[in-house]
Amino acid sequence: MDAVTTTLMAESDWTRTLSQPLRREAWRTYLYFLLASALAVVGVAFLFAAGLASGLLLATLIGIPLLALVVMSGRAWNRLYRSLARLTGAEIEAPPPFARPPGRLQTVAAALTDGVGWRSLGFVALHSVVMTPVGYGLILAVVVCASAVASPLVFLVTGQAFITIGEPIDSLPIYLLLSLAGVAGLYATGWLMLAASRFDVWMARSLLGASDRDRRVGQLEKARADVIDASAATLQQVERDLHDGTQARLITVAMALARAEEHFAASDVGRARTLVSDALANTKDTLTELREIVRGIRPPALDLGLEAAVATLAARNPLPVEVSVDLAVRPSLGVETMAYFCVAELLANVSRHSGADHATVTIRSDPAELRIVVQDNGSGGVQVGTGSGLTGLRDRLAMLDGQLTVDSPDGGPTVVTVSVPPGSDR
Repeated sequence: MDAVTTTLMAESDWTRTLSQPLRREAWRTYLYFLLASALAVVGVAFLFAAGLASGLLLATLIGIPLLALVVMSGRAWNRLYRSLARLTGAEIEAPPPFARPPGRLQTVAAALTDGVGWRSLGFVALHSVVMTPVGYGLILAVVVCASAVASPLVFLVTGQAFITIGEPIDSLPIYLLLSLAGVAGLYATGWLMLAASRFDVWMARSLLGASDRDRRVGQLEKARADVIDASAATLQQVERDLHDGTQARLITVAMALARAEEHFAASDVGRARTLVSDALANTKDTLTELREIVRGIRPPALDLGLEAAVATLAARNPLPVEVSVDLAVRPSLGVETMAYFCVAELLANVSRHSGADHATVTIRSDPAELRIVVQDNGSGGVQVGTGSGLTGLRDRLAMLDGQLTVDSPDGGPTVVTVSVPPGSDR
C-alpha cells in the first residue's frame, strides 16, 4: 500500500511539473515577461537619454542637480519593478526610504550618493541588457510557433501556400506536422519564459530589495525604539507604583505620627501608642512594596550571579525544576537581568499552562552566545502569539539582538530556546 501511494505521489508530482507552463500562475508570469521585456526597451532609451543629458550638462549648474534627479529616479524604477514582480508571486522587500536632509545642497549631495538609487539604476541597465534580446527572441519565437499552429486552418481557408521552406508548401499533411511542431515550440518557449522571468526576479531581489546592511540597520533602529519605549514604560510603572502605593503609605505614616504627637502632648498616651503602632505597621508594608518595586527593576538575587538567582526561581516554583548552569563567560548586567526575567516568565508559563509535572533549565554561555533552554514534559502545542506571553518575550529579546525559538509538538515535550549575545565585552 505504501509503495502504491509513493508511486501515485511521484506520478502526481511529474504531472504537476509537466503542466506547469499551462497553469494559471504561469500565465501571470508570461504577462510579467511581456511587460518586463517592454520595460527593458524603455529602460535602454531612458538610460541613454538621461546619461547623455547629464553628461552634456555636467559642467554647468544644471548638470549636477539633473544627475541627482536621475539617481533618485532609480527609486521610481525600483517601486515599479517590485510591483511588477508581484505578478510572479514574488514579494521583494522594500529598501529603506530616502532620508532627506535639511537644505538644498545637502539634499543634492545625499541624492548623488544614494546607494538605493544607484543600485536601482544598475538593475535597470542589467535588466535592459539581458531582457531586450531575450524578450525579443522569445516573443518572436511565440509568434512563429503560433503561426505554425494556425497554419493548417489558414491553408484550408485561403487555399494558398503562405509558408515557404526552400519552396512554398502546399501540402496539408506538412502543415499539420508544422502545427504539431508549433505546439511543441510553444510549450518549450513557455518553459524558457518561466526560466527567464525567474532569473529576472532573482536579479530584482538581489539589486532592488533591502540589503543585509539595510535589514541590520532597520533591526537596530527598531530595537533602539523598543528599548526607549520599554524604559519609558518601566519608569512610568515605577512612578505610578511610588505615587499610588508607597507615597500614599508614607503620607499616612506622617499623618499618624503627627496625630500621635498631639495625643502625647495632651497626655493621651494610649491613643498615641496605637497611632505609633499603626504607623510602624504601615512602614513595614511600605518597605515591602519598595522591595517589590526594586525586585521588578533588578532582582537582588542577581547580586550573587545568574546561577544563584535561577536556583532561587526554581526553588520557588511549584513544580520540581532541575537547573544546570555553566557560565564560561558572565553576561553583562543588562543581559543577565533579561536572562533572569526570561527564565522567570518561562517557568511561570510551565507551572500555569503546560500541565507538566517536571521542568529543566539549562544555561550555557561562551564569548559568542548565552543560551537558555527551558524544557517541560507537558501537553505541548505552545506557539508564539497564541496568548502564551512568548510574543512579548521575543520582542524584548530582540532589543538585545536575541532570538527565541519554540519546539512544542502536540503531546509535548515543549522546548523553548533563548539565545542572546552575552555582551561581556561591554
